Amino acid sequence: MSPVPENSYGVLGVPDGAPVEQIEKAYQEIKSEVARTGDWVRLKEASAAYGTLMEMHNISAGAGSHAVRAPADTERRRNLIGLFFPAQNNVNILFFAGRCVIFLVILTAGIRLMITLPSSELAGHSFFHNINIPFHEAGHIFFGFFGDFIRTLGGSIMQVLVPVVCLAAFMKKKDVFAASFALWWTGQNFIDMAPYINDARAQELILIGGVTGQDVPGYHDWNNILGQLGLLKLDHAIANLSHFFGSFLMVLAFLWCGAILYTQYKNLDWQKKS
Repeated sequence: MSPVPENSYGVLGVPDGAPVEQIEKAYQEIKSEVARTGDWVRLKEASAAYGTLMEMHNISAGAGSHAVRAPADTERRRNLIGLFFPAQNNVNILFFAGRCVIFLVILTAGIRLMITLPSSELAGHSFFHNINIPFHEAGHIFFGFFGDFIRTLGGSIMQVLVPVVCLAAFMKKKDVFAASFALWWTGQNFIDMAPYINDARAQELILIGGVTGQDVPGYHDWNNILGQLGLLKLDHAIANLSHFFGSFLMVLAFLWCGAILYTQYKNLDWQKKS
């Protein structure tokens, strides 16, 4: 028998050549143990060993047999858990403390934005609005090559696109805490757009340059967008949809970030040494 399967048996704590039922039982016991201890490194090793042994049993049983196979949905679920909650090992306590501060900041700011309806101008006066504005204006330039309508819509597209790209980049680097912040930022941009959309008919918001859409015809992005689509009368409904979708993304970010921090707390380096 090759060294890899033998080592896999040892990781799961079962004898060499153990039947599938015993392997499955041992793996489930390890998962239950990890749920209590938070030792995600052990779970990652056990999952790899379990996958190796199940594959070996399935191959040896032959294509036409009734071998017990790991369900495809179970494998996909494990992969998703590993993607969004990768194993944490010896987390530096200073980094952890800094992440906790960031979490509290986005939680406080996020709740304040979520409970404020699009008819308020709070989102437009927030610190994060000032960060979003340069990306919004850059979107008009970038998407200007695709015609007037897409150029006008491009500001709002770029607002959302930038944090989504950051989210993808952080996921690729397996920096899930930063990715959760990018998800929060994506939601914040949908909330940030809502007052602008809500003002499409009234055109009373003070825009860049200190003027309103009433002062300069054709200057208000969402008046132009909804007007061309024949949806101007739905500006409030669309604004509310943008606000609530952004709030939904923020809640997901809070839950994700909180779970990540809990996992990192269970794997602080000083706890491992004690």
